[in-house]
Amino acid sequence: MTTAQSTAQSNSLNSSPGVTLTLESTGAIFGILVSATILATIAIRVISKINSISTSISQIELSLKEQAANAEKIRHLEKTLDLHIQEYVNRKDVIQMVLGQLDQKINHKFKRLLFYTRDVQRFLQKDTNFNIREYEENTQEE
Repeated sequence: MTTAQSTAQSNSLNSSPGVTLTLESTGAIFGILVSATILATIAIRVISKINSISTSISQIELSLKEQAANAEKIRHLEKTLDLHIQEYVNRKDVIQMVLGQLDQKINHKFKRLLFYTRDVQRFLQKDTNFNIREYEENTQEE
């Protein structure tokens, strides 16, 4: 009787409405799940790469903005430096011009003094027995 009851039970199980899982259908479901998992993993990797690329682009944008600000500061400093250099050149030229004028004025005064002393020497030699000491004169401009 055990065999009759087990066949009756198996018949009642087979005849019940529902899903019957066979080895092939289980393999197909398992394959679908594995494929879906692989696709989800690939999608996650792609999304991660896109996020990392987006983050890199944002960092590059910030770096470029900072570099542009620094470049503007450098241009401003270069302009300021050019102004200071031009001011230095102008001052140097003015000082050289003033020193040249002073040198000419000193040479002119020295020559006038030399001519006055020669006139006094000639006068003293003519009217008296005044002896003039000899010394070297350098009246040429150096």
